[in-house]
Amino acid sequence: MAIIAGAFDGPPDTADADSHLIVIPREEWVRALNGFTRCHDGWLVSLDIIPPQGTPQREFENLPLLGVSTDRLDHDGTLAISVSRSRSEHLTHIVHSVERLSIERTAAGADAALWIDAQDGTRTVLRSRVAALPETVDGLGCR
Repeated sequence: MAIIAGAFDGPPDTADADSHLIVIPREEWVRALNGFTRCHDGWLVSLDIIPPQGTPQREFENLPLLGVSTDRLDHDGTLAISVSRSRSEHLTHIVHSVERLSIERTAAGADAALWIDAQDGTRTVLRSRVAALPETVDGLGCR
């Protein structure tokens, strides 16, 4: 994984100045997303879609995360983000043609967001309501 300090080229209010991006190589996407899901299962997350030109859109806000996954077979660059609206209603947001996957990490080492950049220039940002180390939230270390 490569760390890119100051790699925030989105809207100024999208990233915390004390954070950095860790770029996940494509061959590590499945492992990284499985780990991200395991560590953040049930955490409240929000999803923003930031088009290359136009106004950012909030897809959903403060819903419990069920998981983030990618296709294990052909790695076609499709990611699925699933959240729960209620016990019986789930929502899955699909991102196609992903070129770059990054984790925004705070200076304290907590995952603040998952950045998903598509070929068409659209950025999808899955942000935790609170950026905290998993072990401080539920006593279970994930790393």
